[in-house]
Amino acid sequence: MRSAALLDHPARVVALVRLAAVPVFFFGERLIDHPEAHSGAFRFVLAFGVVYAAVLAGIAFAPGRRPLPLRVTATIDLALLGGLTYTSGGPFSQLRYGFFVVPVAAALLRGPRETAIASAAALTCYLVATIAYPDSRQDAVAFEATQSLYFVWLVMASTLLSAVLVRRQRQIVSLSDERGRLVARAIEAEERERRRLAEALHDDAIQNLLAARQALGSGDDDRPADLGLVRTGLDRTVSQLRDAIFDLHPHLLRHAGLAAALQAVADRFADRLPDRSVAWEITVADDATGATDEVVFAIARELMTNAVRHADARSVAVEVRRRQGGIALTVSDDGRGIDRGRARDAPLHGHIGLASCAERAEALGGRLQLASAPGEGARVEVWLPAGPQA
Repeated sequence: MRSAALLDHPARVVALVRLAAVPVFFFGERLIDHPEAHSGAFRFVLAFGVVYAAVLAGIAFAPGRRPLPLRVTATIDLALLGGLTYTSGGPFSQLRYGFFVVPVAAALLRGPRETAIASAAALTCYLVATIAYPDSRQDAVAFEATQSLYFVWLVMASTLLSAVLVRRQRQIVSLSDERGRLVARAIEAEERERRRLAEALHDDAIQNLLAARQALGSGDDDRPADLGLVRTGLDRTVSQLRDAIFDLHPHLLRHAGLAAALQAVADRFADRLPDRSVAWEITVADDATGATDEVVFAIARELMTNAVRHADARSVAVEVRRRQGGIALTVSDDGRGIDRGRARDAPLHGHIGLASCAERAEALGGRLQLASAPGEGARVEVWLPAGPQA
């Protein structure tokens, strides 16, 4: 954790790269002959580079000290690298490879525009250091041209890489923000469901029990109890408690299987919506049940609820089959349908049902696909891996 915190600023990363370059430049030139005419100048420029790298590293890693702007240090770096290249052989200096680091570093630390500017500055500095160097060899011009072509290609690749990285970073930030909103909405939905359950138990179940107790009498009352009223109240209470228990955890899923649990969900909609008839078609293959039943049931129930309550569907088909080494859940309806843009923006308005289904599927390595259009119904396909990951 501490080492990661030391690298939380780009200037510190550049400082480490700069320090690592000093011994590379020193030993690289010690092992390769370079012109005697510029050897003294090279040692002077390298000595300045050592002091410069050490001072900037101290500033970058000092607690409470603000590192120098990258634009300032990048300008000095290019001038220093150009001086080292010129005094150690010009176009044939091994230090010329240091220029090739600039576009890659800019792509990793900055955006496409800054990468292009830094790369163009590095290319200009490289050309000045190599063209200005007096060299009588015949192949010097051809060599410089070849190196410049490679440098231009690297500049283009680094700029495109920077654009990809910036786009990916924006996608990560967007996904992180969306997940945060989903978590907040999920907490609100859970609290709302708890409140609904508490109100249902208080207003229905408890009131029925109180009415049954009153019908039994206080014990001192000689009037006979209305057993029919008591029985009705108890039956209603039992039914309401079963509904509440089913909302909390479907016991049928464990005892009767996935198909029976999904059918129970459909039957409950028939009881809750007596004024609207919904035709249900539920198909569960025998080889598609097992470890994923709870996740499949949770996603299917959410999709069935969306189809009936939000899409006003009159016909809903639920199918669970094994496909491509996993479990495929398909829920299709003839409801109002939904526009893809509205489905994408739904979490922003508090509707997290479809988004939560996608999150559950992706968390297990699966995927969710929506095929829908306004007025043409909807078809949601969810694929989940059936292996140990599930």
